[in-house]
Amino acid sequence: MTSEVLVRYGMNPHQTAVMAPVDRAPFTVVSGEPSYINVLDALTGWQLVREAAATFGVPAAASYKHVSPAGAALGGSVVEAYTRARDVDPKSSYGDFVAVSHPVDAELAAVLKRVVSDGIIAPGYDEGVVDILAAKKRGTFLVLQADPGFEPPAEEARELYGLRLTQERDARPLTRDLLDDSLPDDAARDLLLGLIVARYTQSNTVVMVKDGTAIGIGAGQQSRVDCTRLAGEKAQLWWSRRSDEPLTGVSMVSDGALPFTDNVEEAHRRGVSHIAEPGGSIRSPEVAAACAALGITWSATGVRLFRH
Repeated sequence: MTSEVLVRYGMNPHQTAVMAPVDRAPFTVVSGEPSYINVLDALTGWQLVREAAATFGVPAAASYKHVSPAGAALGGSVVEAYTRARDVDPKSSYGDFVAVSHPVDAELAAVLKRVVSDGIIAPGYDEGVVDILAAKKRGTFLVLQADPGFEPPAEEARELYGLRLTQERDARPLTRDLLDDSLPDDAARDLLLGLIVARYTQSNTVVMVKDGTAIGIGAGQQSRVDCTRLAGEKAQLWWSRRSDEPLTGVSMVSDGALPFTDNVEEAHRRGVSHIAEPGGSIRSPEVAAACAALGITWSATGVRLFRH
């Protein structure tokens, strides 16, 4: 992609749209024709899986719908990561856009051949895989190849209703030192994964994570406690497909400060044992006390992760 390209349509079919690289294109269109929302899903999902794989040193995958992940996960292989991500919320993943951190092999292609999906972005494709994927959806399945070496500009801009907004890109490192020192390693991993997922999910956002999988994502809600309820309901449904035992050991991340203790109470009902949130709210001492009373570790990261 070296110049302006007409995409299939904008956010809606009655809107025309184009895309053009600011300097160097972050991906190549291998097969299919992207729409405006395809590009948003692809670029957002790619950033998530790229950051997660770099942080944990294992494959990562995300299942995107309308610029938020329906599921995201780590795995020992790329197919395991995507299978886990897709299984978080299969209903919402219907017709998803796939993002994976590692090249697509024949095993993952075989899985994708069976599911309803709109497209994929990956850093590469094994021999013969593109032909399998390109045949999906009567030849309209979108295949994008990400440039792993691409680094975005330090500033990003958006034009809205005749006004250009420019800001520094959110590149704040998300690292272990943001979390409580006493956390066990698996909880720290899950909270870090939750922070990464929250960074690439539409706000307000609450993410619940267990064993390297974001099992419940409450995204795009105006009320923080509604995010928590939605994430908790999805996490509970995910668990109910696996066990009749109570759900425990869940880690929860909020992209903004928890304003009231009702979030903690709701989280506790869903088996949350660890919470990470920015803190700094006028009621953060009450939130911390509620966590302590319910046996939940509380990490005030000092980092807000809003995305709009």
